[in-house]
Amino acid sequence: MSAGGAYASAPARIASVTCRGACDGIERVNPGTLLRIRGTAMAQVQTVVFLGAAGPADDVEAPAVRPKRTQVDVRVPAGARTGPVMLKNADGAPSAPSKDVVAFDTSATDLASAPGGAVAARVNTDKVFYDGTRTASLDLLIRGGAPVDVVVELLRSSDGVVIGRWPMGQVPPGELKRVSWTGVTAGKVQPEGRYEFRVYSGQPGASAGAAKAAQAADAAPAVTDSFLFLDHQFPIRGEHTYGEGAGRFGAGRDYGGHQGQDVFAKCGTPMVAARGGTVRWKASHSRAGHYIVIDGAGTGTDYAYMHLREAALVDKGERVRTGQLIGYVGDTGRASGCHLHFELWSGPGWYRGGKPIDPLPLLKAWDEQS
Repeated sequence: MSAGGAYASAPARIASVTCRGACDGIERVNPGTLLRIRGTAMAQVQTVVFLGAAGPADDVEAPAVRPKRTQVDVRVPAGARTGPVMLKNADGAPSAPSKDVVAFDTSATDLASAPGGAVAARVNTDKVFYDGTRTASLDLLIRGGAPVDVVVELLRSSDGVVIGRWPMGQVPPGELKRVSWTGVTAGKVQPEGRYEFRVYSGQPGASAGAAKAAQAADAAPAVTDSFLFLDHQFPIRGEHTYGEGAGRFGAGRDYGGHQGQDVFAKCGTPMVAARGGTVRWKASHSRAGHYIVIDGAGTGTDYAYMHLREAALVDKGERVRTGQLIGYVGDTGRASGCHLHFELWSGPGWYRGGKPIDPLPLLKAWDEQS
């Protein structure tokens, strides 16, 4: 795609590309997936170009949706291929390609060629987070020429309790089916740990109910696959060290005790939400620099992230997911070196009657797991 020529408008600059719906992160998108592109100078963006591989042969364009100064949405068009995206203004002024690569879901192709019998199934990821950008899901494909009766169960590995069951009925060959679990069963978030999908099936061409009969007879499942379910993700996605002394919770300050834990990392290291929730505050302060406060969904706890490199990528009132990119490590405000100052506050919340909690033990636990 040529970037030459003279343009009247300033080109947009892309900071990040994230999934907004009908996808499992930008690593698993499909036509119709809603993406959000954030950056600067985006109000004049008219077109999003999916660049695919090198060269213009597989470039596909889609209209920009609701362009604003710092963000624009787009629906992934049919025919788009894995690769970065680029933005174009109404007069054609192009942005540089995104650093983020949008990748398309290849589950059906992968399962069709996987070893095994008539029923092929696989979990999409070996680790998922409650309220995360990815859900726990199992992809299933019937190979051969006849439909197969299928029942899928989800077990909690620690005690063998079945917490989910999906009668699929007669699944036709060649049609990808996906079973998803949000981490909630009977209105309750399930405990952290390993969970296992089990797929029971009848013989190809057998009548409906064959899979249930096999399950009732305690026959071996056709396929089993498991994943680890966690309730938090460590917020810094790169090399890091924990602050000691003045960087610890409770350390003395001229304005009072240190109310969080410092975690040092290179400026520009991606930072994600440790727990999903709604953004309560997004602002800049002389000491905290650029900061954001998120209420942790289902926890009664507020999570504060300070000294971001620039304003957070999400806005006040916006719903975010566990593991969603919210900004980058920086040294804005009163900071000695690039780091995240991280705070946890008990209910009713940050400077709303709650109290700060030492976050170090939890940070280390999340770090080890995620």
